[in-house]
Amino acid sequence: MQLNEYRARLIVDLAHSAWSRGDLDGVLAHYVDDLVYSSNTYGPNGSPLLIHGKAGLRAMLEPIAMSAECVSVPEYFKFADGVAKVRVQYYMHHRSTRHVLVGSFRQIVRFRGNKISHLEEFHDAARMTTFWNMTSHNAEIEKVLLGAGAQPSETEVAGAH
Repeated sequence: MQLNEYRARLIVDLAHSAWSRGDLDGVLAHYVDDLVYSSNTYGPNGSPLLIHGKAGLRAMLEPIAMSAECVSVPEYFKFADGVAKVRVQYYMHHRSTRHVLVGSFRQIVRFRGNKISHLEEFHDAARMTTFWNMTSHNAEIEKVLLGAGAQPSETEVAGAH
């Protein structure tokens, strides 16, 4: 079946729907095995990131899916010459710190057959880096506060009376 705009939109929508359900296998089912993923952020210290293959994409997405509830919805879709340009609205709620990030990002999507072969994402790198730095820092603080060291000592309890 020839890939047309309707089918390309369906593939992108299904991948985002699976992501929004937390179904990583469902997301990856819409990609070729030797996919290429690039992002202007998500690398060390917010640097650009380049991934080859499903295993690499899974390794990048799993920690995000485990630490945050994520919802993404394509709101704009344009398809021409086998390439889709997509603007996505997203919501991320960090499970531990309860911080929320809402915004949009752009995608350029290329296809092979009826699957995504190349995905380029363009995020607000400063906002994304700040969100993950803030949640990581706050999660570390929570670990300390909720750990055994957070229990008041007998001296502190006695001194409170």
